Amino acid sequence: MYVKIPDCGKGVNLDLTPEELEIGVWSNCTNMRFYNGYAQRFNGMARIFDVTTHTPHYITPYQTVDDRYWVTAGNTKAYLDNGVGRTEITRQVEIAMTSIVRTTAVLATVTTTAAHGLSTGNTVTVFNTIPAAFNVSSVSITVTGATTFTYPLTTDPVTNATTVGGLVVLGAAANNYTGGRDDRWSGGTLGGVLVMNNGVDVPQYLQPGLMKLRPMQGWNSLWRCAFMVPYKQYLMAFDVTKDIGKADGRNPHMMKWSTSAIPGALPTSWDSTDPKLDAGEVDIAETPDLLVDALQLGDALIVYKERSMYAVRFVGQPFIFQIQRIPGESGMLTRGCGAITPMGHVVLTGGDVVVNNGQGVESIADGWVRKYIFDNIDSTNYKRAFVTTNPERNEVLICFPTPGDSDCTKAAVWNWKSKTWGLRDLASIKYGAVGQIDNFALTTWAADSDAWDLDASTWNEDEYSPNESRLLMVGPEKIVIFDVSNSDDASTPLPGVLERTGMFLDDAQAMKLLKSLQMRIDATAGAVVTVNFGYQMVPDSATVWGADMTYIVGTDLKVDGFAQGRYLAIRISCSTPWRLRAVDLDVVKTGSF
Repeated sequence: MYVKIPDCGKGVNLDLTPEELEIGVWSNCTNMRFYNGYAQRFNGMARIFDVTTHTPHYITPYQTVDDRYWVTAGNTKAYLDNGVGRTEITRQVEIAMTSIVRTTAVLATVTTTAAHGLSTGNTVTVFNTIPAAFNVSSVSITVTGATTFTYPLTTDPVTNATTVGGLVVLGAAANNYTGGRDDRWSGGTLGGVLVMNNGVDVPQYLQPGLMKLRPMQGWNSLWRCAFMVPYKQYLMAFDVTKDIGKADGRNPHMMKWSTSAIPGALPTSWDSTDPKLDAGEVDIAETPDLLVDALQLGDALIVYKERSMYAVRFVGQPFIFQIQRIPGESGMLTRGCGAITPMGHVVLTGGDVVVNNGQGVESIADGWVRKYIFDNIDSTNYKRAFVTTNPERNEVLICFPTPGDSDCTKAAVWNWKSKTWGLRDLASIKYGAVGQIDNFALTTWAADSDAWDLDASTWNEDEYSPNESRLLMVGPEKIVIFDVSNSDDASTPLPGVLERTGMFLDDAQAMKLLKSLQMRIDATAGAVVTVNFGYQMVPDSATVWGADMTYIVGTDLKVDGFAQGRYLAIRISCSTPWRLRAVDLDVVKTGSF
């Protein structure tokens, strides 16, 4: 008899025993996705931009009127890429100022906290000072003393500086950040201004025209926050430490927000005590678990704690924001473990993967990959897991380190349209983000690094189209674009493996003989597919696999082999791009024993 598997795209189920699975669901796979009725091998990852000179563990897109950039940051350095070149944007060493005085309508006098060591003719930049007329970029100074100098103004500030900002000398050395591997960066873009925070140093910002990150305007230098995100025209800081010098200075449940900002500028103040301002702070302390992250969902900001979640909505004066707890006991495992999709937020919690639509959560992993994920996530480095999307394929990647690994080496991939799960191997990936990229040199024939017989692209195909959002990932000294090539290292083909065991074909008592297999497979003519037949005599026993058999796409009709037992198994693997629609098995029942 022929046993037909007409739909091979039902996904992989790693939680149930193989004997429980319906035909078309796979019991294991490697580097395979499932959608539109097909089981399809993932494409590989290709290196993008130039050689990375640091090890980033954070990446985020940043767009200005003139260009699209990608920002990467590690423990000490931050860089900006646009496909043409790389620029270091690590903050610079500043000179501390005591005061800035309006000497005349066109001249200011600076007094520094200590001897500045500058000379007449040096070029300086002054920023984050109030009134803003004192802020200048690359102006020449005149030294008047060991701790004083003057510089020209273009606009009369009328009064002396009420808030003294920052001072940087042209060519000043980088002031490295002090965070560690697990001090995960957070942030986003507020009105065209990029905001970044690692929880250890003062939050940073980058505006169009600036080539270096700078300390947050209006932020007290003694404050710190675990994470910061933009929401509407505000910046929101969470888990705030008011005085880094005090052991009891941390407020682990605090949500603090700035004054509202005008487009293209930062908020000018975070002072929650001034009744004339709309800055404020409140503790989200209904539950004792700690704050983890925040993501926007429609018009609301969803704040995730370890085992709970809250919806924050703008309501205006006098309260500014309303906070409402979302039903359920789900939270977020660690920062970065949530992603925005058309279905809502997909979140890796402390024991599940759920979709949060703002009204409550629904598990999407239970009975499929939930047990697999938490049985295989490294217990020491679990906080290095993250969740991101591959919008081109309607996919969410739950990325996590497997036992013994320090970075993410496996991704459970959920397709939000087909509602199927797949698996993807990762090569020590640290983080990923979605955005658009500009056309650049990698789109040329000469820049295609894949070998001729490994290249998955087609002639005149633009894998780096700026019209599509693409997933970029960072690893040890590399930035890669997801799902565009045939390999992850430009040399070794990416293996794609499908496996189904435990097939008893409606009769668990009868012995069956598997004689042959026919496949409706899409691959390049001449591609070599390896097939194995296997069997089990009783459930939960190890599968006995037969020898490798070869199927040549475009030449062979079927694979003839031999496997006899109560439970049959098949394994199909190929290292070139391929997808499988249907399988027919030629099976003969040979008796009850």
